[in-house]
Amino acid sequence: MKPATAQVDRVLRAWPQLRGYFRGRQQLSEAELLAFFQASVPEVTADAWPQVRQGLLRSQLLHEVIPGLLSFEPSSTGDLLKPVLLPEWLAVWQQLQAALALPLGCLWSTRWLHPVLPHLPALLVVEVRWAELNQAGRVLAVSSPPPDPVVVRAWQALSPVRRVRGVPTARLEKMLVDAALMPELAPATSDAALAAALSVLLARQGFNQSMLLQYAARCGAEARWKALLHVATVPD
Repeated sequence: MKPATAQVDRVLRAWPQLRGYFRGRQQLSEAELLAFFQASVPEVTADAWPQVRQGLLRSQLLHEVIPGLLSFEPSSTGDLLKPVLLPEWLAVWQQLQAALALPLGCLWSTRWLHPVLPHLPALLVVEVRWAELNQAGRVLAVSSPPPDPVVVRAWQALSPVRRVRGVPTARLEKMLVDAALMPELAPATSDAALAAALSVLLARQGFNQSMLLQYAARCGAEARWKALLHVATVPD
């Protein structure tokens, strides 16, 4: 048996122990995994870990969320830059679309931010024109509730959006700014948490720093986000 194959085989034997050790966790860092294996499977050294990791990803025992963060389950809502719109969320959009006279703004889920802000409560956010905020609330009050609580917010003109299954959804840059402004999410959007999220996102293609600052300026939050970007980009 080749050394790499033998290492993966020993890791698989230790898998039930690992799931018990991380009971209740769906996501964990590579550093946590490596520390566990080094204690339980001495053959898995830091040098051997990349091959073991690839074997676990190929077997779909683990799934990469973002670089350095792994999950036991595949994402049901896509990744940060290519979100998946669940049928229950689409149904909420269609109910509002049928009941309101003005065009809707956009829809997004805090679940899409969980890879970088894992402590956010799961909320579905629907943005409508200011004139129809109250009417939207009344429509949702008599509708079948989706799995996550729904928050109705006023649509900010010129918000950065993208379309998923024909529905305008918030771009990542908008979601970050909005999440930091929502009272419901305040405990999970401290400056430290947001700076840590930015440090991950700035290394990814597709994240638009200029768009983030432009939208933050329209929301009166440009100074905070400039400071957060500085913290995220300056070495310790």
